[in-house]
Amino acid sequence: MDRVKDKPLRGHWRWTSIVAILCLCPQALNAHDGKPHVAHDLIYTWGMDPFVIASLTLTAGLYYLGVVFLWREARSGHGIKHWEMLSFTGGWLTLVIALVSPLHPLGEVLFSAHMTQHELLMLVAAPLLVLGRPLVAFLWALPIGWTKRLGQFSKLNWFQHAWRTITLPLVAWSVHAVALWLWHVPVLFQATLRSDVVHTSQHLCFFGSALLFWWSLIHGPRGAIGYGSAALYLFTTSL
Repeated sequence: MDRVKDKPLRGHWRWTSIVAILCLCPQALNAHDGKPHVAHDLIYTWGMDPFVIASLTLTAGLYYLGVVFLWREARSGHGIKHWEMLSFTGGWLTLVIALVSPLHPLGEVLFSAHMTQHELLMLVAAPLLVLGRPLVAFLWALPIGWTKRLGQFSKLNWFQHAWRTITLPLVAWSVHAVALWLWHVPVLFQATLRSDVVHTSQHLCFFGSALLFWWSLIHGPRGAIGYGSAALYLFTTSL
């Protein structure tokens, strides 16, 4: 089937953007804006940060729309396997638990909840999302013109060299380790407790570097590097 014939359906990706924009309307519920700081009360408080809600909505919309287009073209289970889609779903739901559920406001008053939140982001959500092959789905969800331009950009020599370098397991491990250790410097760590913006920046650094780390282990230029090496890299970043 010619992908051009699917162009009318591709217009549906705009609905994903509209939903994401609408999600910017609710007020954020967090402990820094006059919300209760008692752990018992926070059990019933959900974190509705507009940026987080919009990002989760847009990501899920693009992924599943891309899977629909891909499977209409190549049959169900081809390009992205069923278990890979389930893996992405599990990773996405883990993000909801870590960033939207009461665990998020609890993380602002309980150190144990704070660390649980980080572990869910880096050790559960990140590898599950990477296993779901999101880049493939995203490319299928985007308009054809955008996909072609991104394809041309990815073929640039400097980009290919930079991507091969940064996705080497040792390099990705170093980036992730630096992000972890840097944000646990007392000055920066205390800043995350005082500012929502700094706290969000910390989450982005942790999660982004974790995605790079897991991508290098699973899909990187060296391929799957083996359970032993992966366990060693994981252990050293967890110290």
